[in-house]
Parts: sequence; C-alpha cells; structure tokens
Amino acid sequence: MNPFEMTVIIVALAILGGVIKHYLDSRGDIEASSEEHQRLLSRIDDMEERIRVLERIVTEENYDLKRQFRDLDKEE
Repeated sequence: MNPFEMTVIIVALAILGGVIKHYLDSRGDIEASSEEHQRLLSRIDDMEERIRVLERIVTEENYDLKRQFRDLDKEE
C-alpha cells in the first residue's frame, strides 16, 4: 500500500467517523425535541381552555352590568 492510498483511507475513515458521530448526536436531539413538542402541545391545550373560560365570562349577560357597577364605584 503506497502512502497516497493510506492517506485517502485515513481521510475517508475520519469523515465517516464524523458523519456517524453527527448522526448519533442528532438522534438524541430528535427525541428531546419530540418531548419538547409534546410539552408545548399540552401547554397550548391548557391555554386554549383558559381562553374559552375567559370568553365565556366576558360574554355573560351579567358581566357588562357588573362592569358598569364597578365603573360607577370607581367614579365616586
């Protein structure tokens, strides 16, 4: 085996090692991002429920009346 062939093999192995390391590292990121994705989806669901409750409170007929009374109390 001449020095040129040996150099090509060493460079190829180094590149292959880097590719394998990058692949294995990225698999961990995918699992972590999947967990993060699930956590964010859960948080969005919670926020949507809170918004529904707030919309229900604000659209009640008595809400406007209560707000007007509060505003009158503040003026006095």
